[in-house]
Amino acid sequence: MNILQISFHTSPYSELGVNDAGGLNTYVEQISKHLTNKHNVTVVTGEKAKSFKKENLEFYSLNLFDPDLPMEKKELHLIEFQKKLEETFELNSFDIIHSHYWLSGLVGKQISDKFNIPYIFTSHSLGVFLEGYNNERADCEKIIMTASNFVTVSSNYENSLISESYKIDKEKIKLIKPGVDKNLFSPDGSLLKENIFLSIGRIQKQKRQSEVLEFLNSFREIENDFKCYFIGGPSGSLGDDYLLDLKEIVKELDLESHVEFLGNLPQSKIRELLNRSKLLIHTSEYETFGLVAIEAHSVGVPVISINQGSFREIIDNNINGYIAESFEDQDLVEFVLKIFNDDKYADYVSKSAINSSKKYDWKYTSEKLSLLYQELKLR
Repeated sequence: MNILQISFHTSPYSELGVNDAGGLNTYVEQISKHLTNKHNVTVVTGEKAKSFKKENLEFYSLNLFDPDLPMEKKELHLIEFQKKLEETFELNSFDIIHSHYWLSGLVGKQISDKFNIPYIFTSHSLGVFLEGYNNERADCEKIIMTASNFVTVSSNYENSLISESYKIDKEKIKLIKPGVDKNLFSPDGSLLKENIFLSIGRIQKQKRQSEVLEFLNSFREIENDFKCYFIGGPSGSLGDDYLLDLKEIVKELDLESHVEFLGNLPQSKIRELLNRSKLLIHTSEYETFGLVAIEAHSVGVPVISINQGSFREIIDNNINGYIAESFEDQDLVEFVLKIFNDDKYADYVSKSAINSSKKYDWKYTSEKLSLLYQELKLR
């Protein structure tokens, strides 16, 4: 089959952690690569990037906007994107349209209606998490999901949100969990573990890095031997200001000897730092899944998180990490202290994390998607 993957606002091949590049990018890149075993896959973006073609995979940029353009300005290119898409491709040649994120979903719906092509929608993030202008986004998402043939979700948490908040037929929602690139995220026993907290993600308020700093400030009163590295660059129109605020907080709390902002790093360097770290700390305000957690587990790094819905499906307390209502939870603090100071316990948790990651495989993700595509084709 010929599959069209639409990722309007960001190229799946962009450097992770830069601008809007994150878990969605990894998802689209990985499924597209694995789907080529059975299908011809075309991936299209509006972001300026270098197009390429190899075997059964074609990546095409319509070169409409720079990667660092704020999201609200990218939206202004939607109509132009659809027009160029129709001019560039014989859209009738595609058997399935698979749209990623709500902006791509709007285009996917229009093309599906116009050319009578089945389409699948994957949200990666939901407007119901947000406030203000995003009420309009949630309305658009409901229209997209109602019209789609299938909605794929990464967690039971996301499944419940979509069925309850958007009133989408449960039969239409398909749970297909993402995978981990085991070739990249694997344990390296040659690297010595250190008392390092690692925080990986774009620098923006919804990731709540400021709460990490508050936790580190109080944790320092109990244990002073630690480092915390923040990996990721500013994102969104307020990202640069938020990074400056974070650095000011570090200075005010006298945490300079403990905290470093490393910016964007290549995946190989992230893997190295994960292998040196004892904990991944994750505080995003909302996640439909949280790919970074299973990538950390695959390396053998336990994850601590604060009351994040989808993470409750990934983290088992005292087994492969700890999830709590707040950083003031004394059991969470005790877990961190044991990881830092009890090598035998830390080794047990690390091995448990690796074992828990084994069920996440991009090959399996892509096989389930392929079956979904085939089901639509036979209708």
